[in-house]
Amino acid sequence: MDFSQFNVKIDTAQILKFISGPLLTVIMWYALDRILIKLHEKSKFIERIFSRQASDPAKRQMIKQRVKTLRGLLLQGIRILNAIFFLFILLDHFKIDPKPLLAGIGVVGLGLSLAAQNILRDFINGIFIIAEDQFNVGDFVTIGSHSGTVESFTMRVTRLRAADGRLIIIPNSGISEVVNSTKDFAVAIVDVGVAYSSDIQSVMEILDHCARDAAGMSPGVALEDPKVLGIVAFRDNDVQLRTLVKTLPGEQWGVERNLRKIIKDRFDAEGIDIPLPQIVLRRPPEEETARNKL
Repeated sequence: MDFSQFNVKIDTAQILKFISGPLLTVIMWYALDRILIKLHEKSKFIERIFSRQASDPAKRQMIKQRVKTLRGLLLQGIRILNAIFFLFILLDHFKIDPKPLLAGIGVVGLGLSLAAQNILRDFINGIFIIAEDQFNVGDFVTIGSHSGTVESFTMRVTRLRAADGRLIIIPNSGISEVVNSTKDFAVAIVDVGVAYSSDIQSVMEILDHCARDAAGMSPGVALEDPKVLGIVAFRDNDVQLRTLVKTLPGEQWGVERNLRKIIKDRFDAEGIDIPLPQIVLRRPPEEETARNKL
């Protein structure tokens, strides 16, 4: 086929100009987005600066987590504005007037808002969570039937990382009740049962020494001297004693594990038994009489 009959002129310079403009815009957007992420990662020192203003260790930890959460939200907002800015530049490259587009988006958005009320509730509830400081990134919380560490928080969803590694994503509109186990301070609680025949006063003194040893294993973790409350329950097989150690947020579980091990080793050394459930069987009188005759 002879293409010479077609009077087609290809202006390579115009094509390159047409392609290079949008391509350069996309590259600049991507580069700036990566820079924002890197700056976010390098700005962790801000948490330390703000946390130094508090003398209380628990308060310092709370401030660090609060600043970390706000830094994440700020990054999200700036990335969205960055994407919108370069989107308008792309529209200008293609000679598209953004005003009619914005008007159309507004009309469509109004229609979708009726069908997307849950998304709106997500954002509103997210604002209240931040304003009321209900939890921050790094806190261990229970939301409904789910428990885990807050891995990330956005204005729409909260992501929890469970102890077994599961990632739980909860829309903010579904958060109606939050149990925060790492807010301000925590308390390590260890209950232990001893036999009714035990010298309770001596056992309480041993528990006090054990609690102090457990607190000393992690200097700075215990906020107050341990407390042995004494008898908290009379049970079928034992007397239950309770020991408390006030700790930094999130440190209570480690103190509890150490304290249980120390108590077990100390009880074994002192010959103090931790009673096991026991069942007493009684024979009917006639069977007992027949057995005695044998």
